[in-house]
Amino acid sequence: LIGVLAIAVSALLSAGCTTTVGGTPAADTAPVPTEGPGSDPVAWSDRLCEAVLSFAVPATSAPDFSKSGDLPALQRTVSSYLSGVVTGAQQGQAQLAEVGAAPEPGGDDAARRAQDALKALEDDFGGFKTTVDGMDPEDPEAFVGGLAQVQSKVSAVTPPNPLGDLAGTPRLYRAAERSAQCQRLTALAAAAPR
Repeated sequence: LIGVLAIAVSALLSAGCTTTVGGTPAADTAPVPTEGPGSDPVAWSDRLCEAVLSFAVPATSAPDFSKSGDLPALQRTVSSYLSGVVTGAQQGQAQLAEVGAAPEPGGDDAARRAQDALKALEDDFGGFKTTVDGMDPEDPEAFVGGLAQVQSKVSAVTPPNPLGDLAGTPRLYRAAERSAQCQRLTALAAAAPR
């Protein structure tokens, strides 16, 4: 009886292994996800770095403030520059809110850190702008001293570093190295005055 049972089980197993499925092989027609697991890590990294560039481009595009001896004009120029940086930080935050889930969990942490950093920079640069707008160009000594303090605070600001934040997630870090926007961000950071 045991021998018959073993032969029957063997026949069932071998019959299951030799079943032929008809048709021709075809690629999966389901669309590739645009975010989250299975999505393109280079495209996701591109969106992350593009959001940070919204802040970094205006922040590193400061006009030459030393060219003007007209203090009211200088005040307007500095205020306009700071306003552009605040707007860039706000735009970057809005873009980060739309960047989508990362292909790997470490990317979500990097996006969250960039979001927090841009919010802090919006607040900092908004405060600098309020200070500059409140300065009196009719008091040259106080104006120049106040401007020097603002400039010192601006140069002490730490911008977001999405590539550094992705270093702990090797797959996303390698993807960021191939991303056009991350390469642009790296080049901008390298060219920024120290």
